[in-house]
Amino acid sequence: MWSRLREVFARELVVLVDPTHALHARRRKQLTASVATVFTLGMAAAMGVAPSTAYDDPDAPRVLESMRLPDLRDQLDQLTDTSATYVRQERMQRGDTIAALLKRLGVDDPDAQEFIRKNSTARGLFKLEPGQTVQAEIDQSNLLVSLQANLGGDVSSSRELVIERVGDVTNPRFKARVQTVDNELHYQMGSGVIGPGGFFKAMDAANVPDDVVEQMISIFSGVIDFHHDIVKGDRFRIVYESGYRDGAFVRNGRVVAIELINRGQLHQALWYSANGSNGAYYTFDGRSMKRPFLRSPVEFSRMSSGFGLRNHPLHHEWSQHKGVDFAAPTGTKVFATGDGEVQFLGRQNGYGNIIVLRHHNGYSTYYAHLSRFATIKQGQQVSQGQLIGYVGSTGWATGPHLHYEFRHNDVPQNPLSITLMESPALTGRARQQFLSYSGELMSRINALRTYNVASNGN
Repeated sequence: MWSRLREVFARELVVLVDPTHALHARRRKQLTASVATVFTLGMAAAMGVAPSTAYDDPDAPRVLESMRLPDLRDQLDQLTDTSATYVRQERMQRGDTIAALLKRLGVDDPDAQEFIRKNSTARGLFKLEPGQTVQAEIDQSNLLVSLQANLGGDVSSSRELVIERVGDVTNPRFKARVQTVDNELHYQMGSGVIGPGGFFKAMDAANVPDDVVEQMISIFSGVIDFHHDIVKGDRFRIVYESGYRDGAFVRNGRVVAIELINRGQLHQALWYSANGSNGAYYTFDGRSMKRPFLRSPVEFSRMSSGFGLRNHPLHHEWSQHKGVDFAAPTGTKVFATGDGEVQFLGRQNGYGNIIVLRHHNGYSTYYAHLSRFATIKQGQQVSQGQLIGYVGSTGWATGPHLHYEFRHNDVPQNPLSITLMESPALTGRARQQFLSYSGELMSRINALRTYNVASNGN
């Protein structure tokens, strides 16, 4: 039987696959009809088995149930009432007006601008220096919500101007106040070597700020002439205070300690204030850094630092024997090298505009070829480092420079030797307190030095 079925199946398969066979078309029609019948019977069976629902019978009864949705109106109202605010910072620029500053801050608020213009406290904004930061908070309509600006202070605290909106849009009102805020005190260290680019280039490479550099020059003004003494290969290390507010830098403070190796000689200084006194800089063995006379009477700045010793071209012997010439641009500041009295102020032959100061113990100093005088007069007492005049080229001078003389009992002395006049050292209990303080400070500086070397490779 099975062999008979296989024979029939083989014969029918041959008919289906051979389109030239006489029964090919008939067998295809029969096969298609059989497959369709099978599918139809399968669908009928499935429909007979499936349960009936209300959707199958349009006359079936329906039950409507209400669903209570949550009330979102309060939440939507709150979202509508809550307006976002934005904070933006800008720096004051030279020539800025309040209108220009507010515009850069994104503030479009005539009422706020008018308040700042008229309110005596808010007008503190007009006193900001270029570069100072102003922070404003504004709403979605660009109206001012609050404004903050730092008005100055010292490294430990700042005076902050705050302007706030206290009224609504229909009744715009503002208030202004100045508050004192504490800064975070950090200690910074800079170190480096004087290279071919000179003193200021080395300071820039060590990221030492200009105001700290000025302190360094002032601290060593009694022992080092920065015009002539600083040479390639000199090394420095300086520790100074810096104030931060909310993680942002505010300002630099006082130099705490400093080391300078100049021409192989080590110079050290640290700040010390005993028992609430004003404080001063001392060497590490307790000797005051203040000297009776400064080493140089001319401001050492980026403008003048490129100039060197200049002998008078017309009277070489006179200039070489009686004083030192400091070549510097016209207008460079000239300072009194020591405390004294203005003995003469006016014009004298080859000296041109000249100031003569009389000091204690028979000493006197001469400042010649000035372009003009500061606001001093004859007979006035002046203090060391006080501005007395400006470099010029009056009298017998072919170019701008200061001719400086240092005399004792009217006999000219070498001004570069006055560094030998040292101040007395601390003694007794004052010395013990100083050494205790300096030892503790040096331990902290050494720890900072170790970190600085490890992190920066200095």
